[in-house]
Amino acid sequence: MNNNDKLYLAHFLFPETSGNTEVEEVLQKAASADRICRLKFSEGEYTQDLCLQVFKDTVLLSHLKDTDAFDCELKTPEEIKRASFYLLNCFQLTYSSPSDSPALLMSRHKYEELQEQADAYTLFLLTERLTAETGDVVNSPQLANVMKSPTAEGELKLCSLHEGAWSFQRASYMENSSGSWLVRVSGRESEDWMIAVPLTRPQLSSIIYRWLLQPLEVSNGE
Repeated sequence: MNNNDKLYLAHFLFPETSGNTEVEEVLQKAASADRICRLKFSEGEYTQDLCLQVFKDTVLLSHLKDTDAFDCELKTPEEIKRASFYLLNCFQLTYSSPSDSPALLMSRHKYEELQEQADAYTLFLLTERLTAETGDVVNSPQLANVMKSPTAEGELKLCSLHEGAWSFQRASYMENSSGSWLVRVSGRESEDWMIAVPLTRPQLSSIIYRWLLQPLEVSNGE
């Protein structure tokens, strides 16, 4: 990994961190990784902030904020699956197929603006603004409800190495008693889009599991 790649990864994965020992160790090990995921999740007092690095035959899990936690290697599909569900505080290891509800599309900049102002808006006003941007009068109120009062939140930053170049994806997860949503946003400043889809926590856990497992399946010939 050259210095430019290291800078790109550091800026994307850890924009708020400077000189952190755990982060420096992650970036050093990333030189031989195929994929890297930073996962942040919170639900009440349960919080996670960690990095998952995918190598040819193992996944390395590194905690970034918990100084008492230790890094561990996940080598089997069973270990990776348990970790993918546990890290999201999810103990339902089965999942149903995603619903057929249409995705909500809008400008990333407009969405981030509404997200920042959600606390100041009433639910009615947030719904009205969101509906005006998406054009969806059925699903926009549901997303507005979760944006206004989430009980669980997560953030995913995904990096994949392909033909010597890194690609980046960002997504967030929100949940409350009314439902749960996965929001994907454009990873490049030159792009301006957001896609939100209803997605349960077990479904999200399974997506993370498959993303982490794929390179291991290829290397093991499964």
